[in-house]
Order: sequence, then C-alpha cells, then structure tokens
Amino acid sequence: MKKHNISYQLLKNYIAIFLITTVITILVIVALFSMNRLGSKDIIYNQLTAAKLMQNDYQRIDTSVINDVGGSLQVVNSNYEVIHSIGNNPFTSKQISVKEFTDFLMNTGANKDMITVEYNEQEHFWLIVFLPIQVKMIGSFHWNSDSPMQDHTLQMLGFIGLGYLLILILSTMIYARITAVSFIKPLDQLSAAVEKVKNGDYSARVQVGGNREFSQLEQAFNHMAEVIQIQTSLKEQSEINRKNLILDISHDLKNPLTSIMGYAELELKEQVSGRIEHLEFAKIIYENSIRANVLIQDLFELSRMESPEFRLDVTTDDFSEYLREEMIHMLPELEAAGLIPDFVIEPEEIILQFDKKRMNRVFSNLLYNAIAYQERGSKFQVVLEKVSDGAKLTFVNYGQPSALNPAGSGLGLLIVQKIITAHGGTVQLNTQDNQFEIIIGLNWKI
Repeated sequence: MKKHNISYQLLKNYIAIFLITTVITILVIVALFSMNRLGSKDIIYNQLTAAKLMQNDYQRIDTSVINDVGGSLQVVNSNYEVIHSIGNNPFTSKQISVKEFTDFLMNTGANKDMITVEYNEQEHFWLIVFLPIQVKMIGSFHWNSDSPMQDHTLQMLGFIGLGYLLILILSTMIYARITAVSFIKPLDQLSAAVEKVKNGDYSARVQVGGNREFSQLEQAFNHMAEVIQIQTSLKEQSEINRKNLILDISHDLKNPLTSIMGYAELELKEQVSGRIEHLEFAKIIYENSIRANVLIQDLFELSRMESPEFRLDVTTDDFSEYLREEMIHMLPELEAAGLIPDFVIEPEEIILQFDKKRMNRVFSNLLYNAIAYQERGSKFQVVLEKVSDGAKLTFVNYGQPSALNPAGSGLGLLIVQKIITAHGGTVQLNTQDNQFEIIIGLNWKI
C-alpha cells in the first residue's frame, strides 16, 4: 500500500474543511436569497407591483397596504408632472424634467427600495410604486433601516448567522478531531513502545502505518529496538564468556603456579638430595613459569585488542611471499617437536593489506597449538589459495583432534580469531576424525 506524506494528509483535511465551509456558505446564501424572495418577490412583485395595481382611474387604486409597509405611490403624466402622490415623494417638485425622469428610471436598480414602473397607454401616465425591502441582493447586501419589518428580518438574519457559526464551529471541531487522531494514535503507539524499551523489553515493536513519515519512524524505531536487542544479547553472552574465560584462565594459571610454588618450596626447605634432582626441579619451575607467562601475555594481548584504541598497522604486500618466509622460520620448531611440515602455498602473488606483526602472532599461536597437542610424527599442513575476494589460508593438524578443544579456554585461538576479524576476515573451525582444521579467509582490503 502506497504511503503518503503528512503534508498530503493535511492537504486532504484542508480540502475537506474548505468544501464543508463552502457548502455551509452556499446554504446560508441560498437561505438569504430565499428570504429575499419570500420577503420581496412573493409580497412585492405578486401583490403590490405597478402592473398589478394599475387602473385607468388612479384615484381608485387601493394604497392602504402600501401605506402599511411604508411604501409610496406616484403618478406622472405625459407632461412629466407629478399629478398624484401617496407617501414619500422621490421627486423634489411636481414638475420634473425629462432628464430627471430618465435618471430616476436609470437609478432604480441602485435604490434601497423596490421600485416598479408601469405606463398606462390609454390615460397616458406612469404609475410608480416604491416598496421598502428588508434585504436586497444585487451584487451586495443592502440594508433598509426604514422598513417596518426590520425587527422580523433581524431575527431571521440572527438565526441564520447563529446557525452558520454553529455549523462552522462543529465542522472545525470535526476536522481538528480527524487531524488529531491521525497524529495522536501513532504517537501513542510509539510512546508505549518506547516505554517498554525503557523498562528493558527490547522485543517491543510498533506497527503505526499511516503516512510515509510515520512509516519511516516505525521502521527506524523497530530497527533501533532490534539492534538494541541484539547488542544486549551479545553483551549478555559476552559477559557469560568473560566469566567463563576468567574461570578457565584461573584454572590454567593455577596448575603452573602450583608447580612453581611446590618445587620452589622444596628448594627452600633444602629437601633436594642431589644436583640432578635440583636441576630437574629448576627445569620444572622454569617451564611452568613460561606457561604462566604465556597465559598472562595472551590475556594482556586480548585486553589490548578489545580496547577501543586498538588499531592495525597495515601494509600492502605479497601475502604468498610473506607466508613462505614465516614458514621457513617455523621449520626448526616443527622439527624439534617431531612434526612433519607440509606447505602448499600459491605460487602467484596475492596482494593483501595486513598487519605483519599481528599476523606473526596468528602463526605463532597456531604453531604453539600444534606443538602442544599433536603427537610426534604427525603432519602439520599449511595451504594458501587465491580466491575471488582475497585469500584462503588453511591450517590442518593431523593426529589427536580430541586434545584440541576450541570451546575451552584456548586464549591462543581466541586471539587468532580477534586478529583475523580485525583484518575483515573470518575464522572457521572444522573437526574431522583424524584432523583439526582452521580455515582463515582474508579480504583484498581491510
């Protein structure tokens, strides 16, 4: 369904109120015209017009009704003499000129009285009848304050004006109500949804519909609520992971520290029987110190990467050549651990943007993982492939995959994931019957 602007809705409402007001005004005008017709045409034209009153003997004309309504009657002969007059005489003298008479006839339409003129061809005279009217509509309203029906007319006009005002007020209230509903209803729904979100109910959604602006506001609010819900869920999950991580790190640190403390205590109590046993204890203390130091360094590195100030120091280089050099540096450690290296690296250039120092940390963590958990004689495979959107790097450990627990405390693997994600890539873990595979996807540009 097509959504319209609020301005469009307001335009519709304005048009509606304009039409209502126009109809009311037309009805009032019709009522006034009807009053004018009833008060003028029916009474004046049909009963007291010059044509109706005309008689050859003007002395026999009944002028009582004319006197009652405040009118007048004049008879002008062919010599332009006022030979008979009842009521107010519009002429200043009995003898009038042709010009005066012509001007009088020409200006009858502008007079506030209703004037009818009839000529008697037999007796050769003009009969002129003046009748005052209450309201006369000839392009504009003319009010006759001298009319004896003034009070009745005022009462009728008062009723019409009051009715017009009441209907106009009522239509305005209806318009205001319709306009208010179109705004208040969606705003109430949004307000209720905001209150729910404020109270922690991030599943709140709205469906206000209506105009385009409210529809856009609905979409923006629902998107905001969805983002907040997802972020809250991630924050809660992150808090759970953080607590689990602290527990796992505490457990991992406890073992080497316990060994260090125990053997150091034996040394202090001088319960070492000989030099060989002394060296063995020192070796154990040293190795566990290294383990504890690695854990502490990993924790420190992880904290740095989760800091808002963390930034990569990227360079644009051939990732294939870089990987070859790093694998050459790893060979002595792999051979010392009894692992068989198998490097399959794309021969052509793969130009990527990456942080060499952080990527070194990725390789060292994965190497440490392989050395720590793979059996001697197992194959350690590294495969680099060029793909459409960057590079695909795969590390495969063969041997005992059960010893590799990606869901455990594994700070090393967590750091690998953080670094690759910062590079705009992804990390995928696949476990099969006899291997543990880590697939890293890297993009052309960060």
